[in-house]
Amino acid sequence: MIRDARNQFFCLLLAASGLLSPFTVRADSGSWSITQLPFANAAHPSINNAGEVVWAVQNSTGIVSSVRGQLSASGVSPHLANSGEVVYADTFGGPGMDLVSTTRGRLTQGGIIELGFSDFGVNSNGEVVYCALTNGNWQVISTVRGQITFDALDRYNPCINDLGEIIWNQYGAAPNLISSTRGPLPGYYPFVLGLNNLEEFCYDADLVSSNLSTSPHIFSNLHGVVINDLEQFQWGGAINDAGTIVWAGPANQSIPVVWYVFKATWVPAPVLTVVQTPGLALEWPTNAGSYHVQYATNLLSPIVWQRFSGTLATNAGNFHQTIGPPVGNAAFFRLSTGSP
Repeated sequence: MIRDARNQFFCLLLAASGLLSPFTVRADSGSWSITQLPFANAAHPSINNAGEVVWAVQNSTGIVSSVRGQLSASGVSPHLANSGEVVYADTFGGPGMDLVSTTRGRLTQGGIIELGFSDFGVNSNGEVVYCALTNGNWQVISTVRGQITFDALDRYNPCINDLGEIIWNQYGAAPNLISSTRGPLPGYYPFVLGLNNLEEFCYDADLVSSNLSTSPHIFSNLHGVVINDLEQFQWGGAINDAGTIVWAGPANQSIPVVWYVFKATWVPAPVLTVVQTPGLALEWPTNAGSYHVQYATNLLSPIVWQRFSGTLATNAGNFHQTIGPPVGNAAFFRLSTGSP
């Protein structure tokens, strides 16, 4: 198998005397489908498995749900659990902030939450994780398990999933991302934002092109950067079990700047399958209607791709195209959205 970045995928077929067993080659590439949601004046959005989105009101206070309307007249940095509970930060006259639940009320005391340093997280079991200054260092604290970390390093941005796994960033040691169940995670993830139940997480990092670097930009540990554009910035962020990521950002360069909620869903590249029915044929999903088949008789540079013509039928949710002349006895096939 050889992959092509522009066309996502192609497979090799070798046919000799009709002796070919059916086989499937799956692509591990794909693309992000990005949608601007109709929620204006929004900051720090969060999403759960039901597709509900909550956010804080831009340049103000208050927490709003896409399903339930206004949840609180004050507060910032909301986190939405799969249970529907929302935990956010609010002020109570002290030096910092404390955490508040929409179902349980105030969760911390003493103004111990410093959002300029660290965010926090909540899961469907009601366990909340956050960072607090303890013995001179910022440590990870759980409302269920108590203090999680103890040595002389600063931690920040703890996230928790419904399985109870916690991940957090740390200063002063590498790797900079630690899991409570898997230990140090290789790679560099500067500001982790959210963790789902399938070991996928989203994070903020610099986007680098040539000698330029800008931030904030959101990445997935499985699929890389969401928007590969140095000038399109993304603030906040969360992820659900479907791998859908949400963030806040401006829709245009108008003044004053109005932030909207955006969401991105990963769309895997379609699978091209060779079948015998009893003759050879190609099949791919009908929901990949923007793709068509191309073929080449060899892979010598420059590769000459030709559109594969013939009658297109459907079979059990797949497009079905019979392989015949003029491809000959050996050919390379791929799905493409480009020309020819």
